[in-house]
Formats: sequence, C-alpha cells, structure tokens
Amino acid sequence: MKEKYDVVIIGGGPAGLAAALSAKESGAKDVLLLERNNSLGGILNQCIHNGFGLHYFKEELTGPEYAARFIAKVRETDIEIFTGAMVLDVGADRIVHFISKDAGYMTVTGKAVILAMGCRERPRGAIGIPGARPAGVFTAGAAQLYINIEGYQVGKRVIILGSGDIGLIMARRLTLEGAKVLGVFEVLPYSGGLTRNLVQCLSDYDIPLRLSHTITEIRGDKRVEQVVIQKVDENRLPIPGTEQVYDCDTVLLSVGLIPENELTRNAGIAIDGKTNGPVVYENMETAIPGIFACGNVAHVHDLVDFVSAEAMRAGKAAAVYAAAAKNSGATVAPISIKYGEGVGYVVPQKVRPANVEKATEVFFRVSAIYKESKIEVKAGDDMLASFKREHLAPGEMEKITLLKSALEKAAGRDITISVNSAQKQKEFDTTFRVDRSDGVVELICINCPKGCRLQVDTKHDFKVTGNTCEKGEAYGKQEVQSPTRVITSTVIIRGAELKRMPVKTDKPIHKGKIFEAMKLLDKLEKKSRVNCGDVVVKDICGTGASFVSARSL
Repeated sequence: MKEKYDVVIIGGGPAGLAAALSAKESGAKDVLLLERNNSLGGILNQCIHNGFGLHYFKEELTGPEYAARFIAKVRETDIEIFTGAMVLDVGADRIVHFISKDAGYMTVTGKAVILAMGCRERPRGAIGIPGARPAGVFTAGAAQLYINIEGYQVGKRVIILGSGDIGLIMARRLTLEGAKVLGVFEVLPYSGGLTRNLVQCLSDYDIPLRLSHTITEIRGDKRVEQVVIQKVDENRLPIPGTEQVYDCDTVLLSVGLIPENELTRNAGIAIDGKTNGPVVYENMETAIPGIFACGNVAHVHDLVDFVSAEAMRAGKAAAVYAAAAKNSGATVAPISIKYGEGVGYVVPQKVRPANVEKATEVFFRVSAIYKESKIEVKAGDDMLASFKREHLAPGEMEKITLLKSALEKAAGRDITISVNSAQKQKEFDTTFRVDRSDGVVELICINCPKGCRLQVDTKHDFKVTGNTCEKGEAYGKQEVQSPTRVITSTVIIRGAELKRMPVKTDKPIHKGKIFEAMKLLDKLEKKSRVNCGDVVVKDICGTGASFVSARSL
C-alpha cells in the first residue's frame, strides 16, 4: 500500500464501486478503495430481491447480481482494494486514518477523497416506542441480514412498523418463509414505498396496510408477546380509544434510513438538516475542496441505479480535481438551490454555473402525493424552467435537468424549486385491485412510477383502458389472465464464505405456483463452487422455469 493516492474512496458498496470505477476511467492513476466489511458490495449482498439495474444495465437483476457486475468491472482494473478496513477519521487535509486486522493502524493521503459510506436504519430508540424491552424487535434490514445471509428465521407472527421499501420487501420475504405478517402500519397518511412493492409485496399476499397508525406499546417478558396499535391524528398523536392489541412474537421497524455521516461531521463538513447528508455542489464536492460525497451518504435514494449514476459523476469530478491538484472552484460564490412549496429537500444544494458545461441534474423528493403538477424553478419572480409531472410521491425520488442558460439567468440569485398543483391527493388509496361484478377488473400498473389505474374488461376480449402506454396494456392483460412473478429466495450452501446462496427463477412463474415452488427449496443444499446463473432446480412445478444461482460462491 502506498502513502499517497490520486483518489481514495471510503465504502465498497454500490456508490463506492461506481465512484472508484469512474475515477479510474476518468484518468486517476492511483485509486484506493477502502471497505470495512470483508467483501465488497455493501447492502446489496443481502438484497436478494429483484428490481435492480433496470436503468443502468437495462435488465432486471437481484442485489447480489448488480453488485457482482460492478465488482467484476473494478477487479478488471488496477484499483487497489483494501477490505476489512475501518476508517476512523478523514481530515480536511484529505488524510484518511483507518485500522485493519492485518495492517493495524494506517494513514493514507488522497489528492481527492470520496465519501461513500451509505446509510443506516433508524432504530427503536430514535422513535421512542414505549413499553418493555424484550427480544424480537428488529430493524427490517437486520432481519433481512439474518434471513438472507445467516439463514435464521426471525419470527412467526410479525408486525411491521413503517411502509418503506425495506419493510414491504420483508413482509413478502417473511411470508414466503412461512411467517404470518399480521399487518404493515404507517404513521403517515401515505406509504413511503414504491407502488410496485405495495402491489407485489402486500397486495399479492393479502397483507393489510394501515395508514395513520403506529405502535404505542410493546409487551413481553423475554420475547415480544403483544403490541398495541393506535390510530394517529394529523399531528401524528395517538387518538384515545383507538387501541388494538395484536398477539405477535416479532416487530420489524422500517422507519427510515439515515446517511452514515460521522466521518463527514468530524471533518467539519456542513450537514443539510433535511437530508442528513453533506451539503454538496453540482459535482458532488463538499465545502471542503477535494472531498466529495455520493450515494446514500449524501441523500437516501430509492433506486440503486441512481446511486451508481451519481457516484460516477463524483468519481469523474474527483479524478479531475486530483489531476488539476488545485481548488476546483469551491470558493467561487455559488447559487443556492432551495426547496419551496411541496418539496422536502434538494440535492445538490449549491451550484457554480461556471463549472457547468451544458446542464446539471437536481434530485429532490416531494412532501405529499400529487397528481397532475408542474415543478417550477424560479429565481425570485423569474421562471427559469418548469416540468410537467402526472404523478409525484414522497417515496419516489424526482430528477430534473437545469440548463446552464437557466443558471446564468439566475444572475447570482438563489433558486427555488417548488410544486405547483391543485391536485394534492388527500387520501392514499390502498386498494390495488377490484374485481367488479360487471366483469371489469380495476388494478394499478406497476411498470413505472406513474401507476396508471387500469380497467380490464374480461367480457370483451380483455380490453384495457386507462393506460398511457403499450406496456400498460400488456401488463393489464397479463395480470388479469395469468399473473406471473419472479421469485427469489436462498438455499443452504456448504464450503462457501456464506451460509446461504441467493437464487431466483430465471423467468416469471404463475402466482399460483409460488408457495409450491418455495417448498422445493426446503432442506435443499448445494456445495461450492457455484457460479452465478447455474441451475439449482429445473422445471419448477412444470412451469418450464428454473431456480438459478444469483451469486457465485
């Protein structure tokens, strides 16, 4: 290991991998990637469900498959990788202090440093649930780790608090593993999860979703025995007299993610109070020249594809900074980008028009659900740009592109991004399918975040209305006549670095075959070495589909 590098990346998850690869491809000669775990991939290794890669790779992958593709790309280069390395401190002078079991205490200096530490889950203590402190209370991600990596079942009768994507995905995963999920409860009047997860993880398995509800007491001695659920008012305060008691042995908390920014704070980098991530410029550079941040450490993303794209931008900028070996412009008076009506946060928070070639991307989340709307970008009373949207929801990150000409028009004034809509949705519809007596089936299309409400007339050749694209028509006909799903799970593997190997069906199978297919994996064992894509079970239940490995072990 050297003492000095062009670019040092902290974190070997999806953001760190993409940033390292981009830095190398952008001309950085010496690149060091530090990861505290013993393997690369980060949280993706335990995310065995599909849905990754649709934007970046143009195909649907599981988390381990997505990670493996980037890991392979990184290993094809001379990027230096150091796993089992716990970073202790990053100084404003870009000196990185870390320890490892093999090397002990070490320091390295980067001409540029990229922070890509990801995020962590908000625990029980952060939301103050009253009651006893028995075993059986997990964050959703911890439960995911126990089931998908360690092979342990966390409970049999489960209550999930929070309707974020991890909670929804775990509701399905637990159900497939034989647990009874009694319900998903959300303190907000809307779900924070993607529509496709609401449909495929809850509706598919008749798991109830209760909005404006929360846990007000956990009961139990050694293990959770009961929870008390109450309805909350518009101020999120429990309403007396609405108490319901559920007998259960497990509580999963899916109550938000927090960017992992202890290193960032210790470096003296300003933190945005809304994102809990560092304040960054258009190229993901922080206020300290030469230190960049990307991925979930900057703000929590809903799609890993967006993490990779953002990290690629940070990696390129870090390589350019390292090559110039000088301030990239952080001292130039920037334009601040602020959030207005209907917007919860924006990233980047600052932009330097002189550093923008043609345009810059801005990411944000809205604070409510809207139908037909306009996203308006203003400098004072001057309209710089506007963008039409048919659907906006807090659980789905939005992206707009601001042209350099619009930034120059701001003439040094702050920019405000807001939502202009008279169609704020007051109630969140939790009915995802209705089979009407007249033979029409109403359902939500899950091909894209727009979530078109489809009507499929079963009496007239399954004619589909309500769709806005051909994919919506195809989805409606398929979903009503022969609904199919890709199934993911794990099997025991012997002689490998992990206890469980992720598997998936190589093509969708009929929904009615899902539980029968899952039984084929019970007590099934494989021996390493197994390559990604190897067939584990052929012709599942006569469907013609096979279970294949989703990771090389």
